[in-house]
Amino acid sequence: MLSRLVASSRVLATRVVDHQTFTTHLRSQRKDQFPAIRPTFPAIQNPRRVFERMASSGNQFPPQRQETQPGKEHVMDPTPQAARHEYKPSDKLLDKVALVTGGDSGIGRAVCHCFALEGATVAFTYVKNQEEKDAQDTLQMLKRAKSSDAKDPIAIAADLGYDENCKRVVDEVVNAYGRIDILVNNAAEQYKARSVEEIDEERLERVFRTNIFSYFFMVR
Repeated sequence: MLSRLVASSRVLATRVVDHQTFTTHLRSQRKDQFPAIRPTFPAIQNPRRVFERMASSGNQFPPQRQETQPGKEHVMDPTPQAARHEYKPSDKLLDKVALVTGGDSGIGRAVCHCFALEGATVAFTYVKNQEEKDAQDTLQMLKRAKSSDAKDPIAIAADLGYDENCKRVVDEVVNAYGRIDILVNNAAEQYKARSVEEIDEERLERVFRTNIFSYFFMVR
């Protein structure tokens, strides 16, 4: 019995060595056949400095701070760049109707503008009594960008955290344009807190209503 155990252990050891040798050989073959891909651009040493110099004038951005929600784009200096003048549209969304929540500023405004350039008829939502100036600026931008086949854009004030408001927005867009082909759930809000103890039930519910509930209500 002892001799059998010794023989078995020798066989097992040999197999382990063979496996290790094969694995090492396979790795070396992979390195030869698939050399590591090296980036063709230099690493960013200081991302903050890069973003500070992204203003169109080439100057650094001054400090930006707003103490209230929602943020207002028109008070920023310089104002964010929502349009790329070198962009060349190709009628990708011709005859489409798009609804973008939170489309008055930021990413939402940029999405609305691109959709309009591509031929879509665009509707967007904004926060009532808070974002009128941004909403009007976006409307004028979309009117200048829209194609001749698209209908005039509309801006709808609504608190999307509640089901009845989302249904009203959808009904208003459908009544105006006949349908909705594209829905972009973009509206969101967030509040800075130094500790989870600062987040009370009211704030938590507010964030979830805008960032979670509204997405479900709009799709439904």
